[in-house]
Amino acid sequence: MVTIQTSLENLKIQHAYLDAAIRREEQYVWKNLIKIEELKKQKLKQKDAILRLSLFSNERQ
Repeated sequence: MVTIQTSLENLKIQHAYLDAAIRREEQYVWKNLIKIEELKKQKLKQKDAILRLSLFSNERQ
């Protein structure tokens, strides 16, 4: 059974992965700006999901 805490940890791991991918892409001389923008959008969605789940978790306590 997946708990809220486990889901929250997974979202944080995915958020950190996206952050690393963005930093990696930004290091290239010829940056793929479209890819960077997509990664940033995904990262923002992850951040929103983390916030929603955190608020939901706090309400249940």
